[in-house]
Amino acid sequence: MNRFEFFATIERYHTIQNPTSEEKLDLAASYCAFRDGMRVLDVGCGKGWLARRLAKRFDVKIMGLEINRVFAAEARDLAAAEGLTERIEIVQGSALDFHPEPASFDVVMCIGASFALGGFEPALDWMKRCAKPGGIVAIGEVFAMQLPLPANITSMPRYSECGGRSLWTTVEAMRSRGLMLRGMVESSRDDWNRYHSLHWQAALDWALANPGQTDIKILTDPTGQRCDLEFDGRYIGWAIFVARNGLD
Repeated sequence: MNRFEFFATIERYHTIQNPTSEEKLDLAASYCAFRDGMRVLDVGCGKGWLARRLAKRFDVKIMGLEINRVFAAEARDLAAAEGLTERIEIVQGSALDFHPEPASFDVVMCIGASFALGGFEPALDWMKRCAKPGGIVAIGEVFAMQLPLPANITSMPRYSECGGRSLWTTVEAMRSRGLMLRGMVESSRDDWNRYHSLHWQAALDWALANPGQTDIKILTDPTGQRCDLEFDGRYIGWAIFVARNGLD
């Protein structure tokens, strides 16, 4: 099972593929100040829940980039089923292979998928180039809730990206690029628990349906569940940061 198959398996029950909620995504969208006529880029759009939500409410053109073919196919099918194909285009492939015109989007989003652009700071640079001056950049990202983090956290690849970034230094990295914070929506422990519970259910259901498969060990590895329970929402936070591209 490669990493794309792994995530397609453990996120098969997810509609929202991040530790947040419909209400919090709506709040983040309000900070983005969407209006009719906007061009929107959604990097790592997953199954396209947020793109569909926006396309139902506004006359916008949304391009969603998604590398996982299972998620991209589901995003297309759901957009078609809801009559939104004129407003939503899903491009399947690596985001780094997509080369948009500079300053060509009113809103650029990357909600929980900065890895698709090489990490948090490279993602900020990439998104800023795509956003119009005065446009909006919205990024969902992890950060350290307390510093220093315990050594057993910082040594894990899963958390290496946020090991030295507090909530403020995360915002500071944005400000240093001229991305001025105008709104933030932080995940609660309950958000994390709902998010991970769907992972655990999907992994268990797959294991029960596929007895004897070697991939069961990957899906039910206690190391991952320990991280979920001991670190996420306790030492590691997640938030959506909405910023304006410049003050001019």
